[in-house]
Amino acid sequence: MSKKLVSLFLVLLMIFSMATVMAESNTITVTDMFGREVTIEGPVSRVIAIEPSDCEILCAIGCEDSLVGRGEYCDYPASVLELPSVQSGWNTNLEEVLALNPQVVILSDMNDTPEMVELLENNGVCVIVTDPNSIEDVYINIRLLGAVMGKEAEAEAVIADMQATFADIAAKSGKTDKTIYFEVMPLEWGLWSAGANTFMHELAEICGMKNAFADIEGWQQVSQEQVIERSPDYIVLVTGMGETAVDEVMGREGWETITAIKNGAVYNADSYAMTRPAPRLAEAVVGLYNFLNGITQ
Repeated sequence: MSKKLVSLFLVLLMIFSMATVMAESNTITVTDMFGREVTIEGPVSRVIAIEPSDCEILCAIGCEDSLVGRGEYCDYPASVLELPSVQSGWNTNLEEVLALNPQVVILSDMNDTPEMVELLENNGVCVIVTDPNSIEDVYINIRLLGAVMGKEAEAEAVIADMQATFADIAAKSGKTDKTIYFEVMPLEWGLWSAGANTFMHELAEICGMKNAFADIEGWQQVSQEQVIERSPDYIVLVTGMGETAVDEVMGREGWETITAIKNGAVYNADSYAMTRPAPRLAEAVVGLYNFLNGITQ
């Protein structure tokens, strides 16, 4: 083989190697929150978030422009309301999702099934499944979505801001034996509260308080009798009942003996900020701290 042919061969080999490296550099492999290894041909520019918390995370790390659709309950920031919505919740509409031609769909284990994941993947869509229940899980999810979207630095910045807020509130909050009852579901639908291993439980601890239902696991149904017997010092409503929520709770028959009712210590929190495992948990803890310490803004 002549020297010219050898040189040409080496140049072609170099070009091929560079193209291979560039192609590989666009391949993203992550492990989602259900231990599924997912490989995505990046960069990702067309994504649908079904859960509001995942939508909020994507926007917080600077990926709003990559959203081509949202679950119907995704409403923050308000600008995402301009995006096409798909039927979501317990019955996510596959046809509506596929019509938006996404590269990646982010699903939550809370509402979506393995069958939905399989159907989407069979249609050439990469699926990321999230399942955050604790504050640490929220950090894991932010890092996961940051890796998917190529926004690792932005993800770390969001986490750092959250950690700084939590640390500031914890430093200002002295430990106490006073208790908080989180009402997650209103009386008319059957009372539910937040127990151990939930981010609400952690928010109470950050504020130096105890969770009145720390003996239950996760989110569970509770009875009026249990709430009355435990007589929490504070009641925090995250039911989304609107302006009448506090009056409704204050007027409940049989609840007049509860310490929080006697002291008027009932807080109608921003239910979306406090119930979504997303960056706004930092805002939620500030609001909770202000309520517990009588700070008005």
